[in-house]
Amino acid sequence: MQFETFTQIYGYTFQREFKKNVEIRRYDSNDYILKVGEAITGLYFLLEGKYYVSSPEITGKELLLRYCQKPAIMGDVEIFQNCLVQSNCIAAETCLMLFVPYALYEQHLKHDSAFTQLLLQELAYKLRTCTISSRVNALSSVSTRLAAYLCTIESTSLFKEYIMTNILDEVASLIGTTKRHLNRVLKQWSDEGIIQRKEEMIQIINWSKIEEISENVRFE
Repeated sequence: MQFETFTQIYGYTFQREFKKNVEIRRYDSNDYILKVGEAITGLYFLLEGKYYVSSPEITGKELLLRYCQKPAIMGDVEIFQNCLVQSNCIAAETCLMLFVPYALYEQHLKHDSAFTQLLLQELAYKLRTCTISSRVNALSSVSTRLAAYLCTIESTSLFKEYIMTNILDEVASLIGTTKRHLNRVLKQWSDEGIIQRKEEMIQIINWSKIEEISENVRFE
């Protein structure tokens, strides 16, 4: 049944003789799927659930990079680059993963053009989303970034799934700033009547003003 789910999500069907080598792995909320510095042992394909990608800082804190929902692949960067795991991948809720051992990839799937195309599509999407985030965070003010973030998550963009969260600390990480700076912007907006705020919750009163502040910048 899980192989059918995999085919529906990723558009690829494993040959019958390879299926015995593929595993279905379950990770509960807050379980580490991959840890920075570990050797990669195979490819992970998300079948159910949601996980987040973070980078450990010198301070001991985790910098949130993005959320991932299906379709999503882990281990592709490390295998192509022959490097250790670059970011922590942690289950945000219960996740089911289809795991392809490195030996199976190296001996057989590496030479399958359809499977390689699947991995390249994932890599291209990661490059695009990382480029967008870097460009927006580097070139825009914090108020513009926050407004752009709010406009993006209210849109129909597929990219919003990578950045959608209700936790202010996480929003700050995703748009490349601090919670303190974010609070200053929110206070200003509240004073100007653009939003109403109650603790960690905000209600946008003037969407047209938010769109104006965003300067048509979007995380997409």
